[in-house]
Amino acid sequence: MKRKIKLTTAILLTAITVLTGCGKSQTNTSKQNSKTNSLNVGYLPSPGHLLYFVAQEEGYFKDEGLDVNLVLFNENNSELAALESGKIDVGAFGSSELVTFLGDGHDITVFGGAMIAGHGLIVKPELVKGIPESDWSLDLLKGKNIGVEGVDSGHIVYRSALKKLGLENDVEFTVFADGADAYNSLKSNDIDAAILYSPYRILAEDEGYVILSNSGKVEGYEDHVCCRQAALTSTLEKEPDTYTAFLRSLIRAYRFYQENPDKTIDDLAKYVDVEKESLKKDTYEYDSQIANPDPDIVGMNNFYDALLDT
Repeated sequence: MKRKIKLTTAILLTAITVLTGCGKSQTNTSKQNSKTNSLNVGYLPSPGHLLYFVAQEEGYFKDEGLDVNLVLFNENNSELAALESGKIDVGAFGSSELVTFLGDGHDITVFGGAMIAGHGLIVKPELVKGIPESDWSLDLLKGKNIGVEGVDSGHIVYRSALKKLGLENDVEFTVFADGADAYNSLKSNDIDAAILYSPYRILAEDEGYVILSNSGKVEGYEDHVCCRQAALTSTLEKEPDTYTAFLRSLIRAYRFYQENPDKTIDDLAKYVDVEKESLKKDTYEYDSQIANPDPDIVGMNNFYDALLDT
């Protein structure tokens, strides 16, 4: 596999142009376009995909001349299969899954960002009982069994961090098909801990489990890449204006998410079935940010190195 992640340069340059001018009004930037383009957009029910929800609910997709249909998935592999079969046109996919697909020769292109960090290392309360929070560390995982969802971003971050600490042989990993399975296994006492993406981490905390660590705070992986925007390379090449408008919508949604937390949570709650108070904590408190349209190719290359290393 080529080391560099493929990008559509024209789309990226357009996105950068909009970002550098985001202090100017972006209202109705594409209403001069008479043509409406339809897009089927795959998503997971997670705060990490909130740019889609905000762009839809606040009318940014419509402003940009896009008729967007949001299509629900529960995990990345089925969503990637839907992209290749033409059932969806674009989606936000886990970085590890994308790197694996690219390595296997699939004709897809990463052209934007979606989610940052957003994973928590969840443990049973007895693991930290009597230990001051200032003394919590990954050393507490020695001899434990950790549930993970495939090769998702949180899995790679923590597996790499454990390796750096010399603990890779002291921890067992159990792989599950999706976050819900890992979460349910933790609740049924089949595993000692789980690496769960948002919103499962807040659901686990609400159930009385403990967030030992959040992935975006792990040394060396601060604000690490997670889900990236990707589409078929052939489609991007044929319809660059459509995907430029799509990215512009997400950039506007990003600004809205930063400036309007309460309304953002209202939009998010329509797609993620979690109490608003918990959603707000999961979205605005655990990570410095959970959503960003920046493709962060440096971060993707760093993540590629970590994936190879583990």
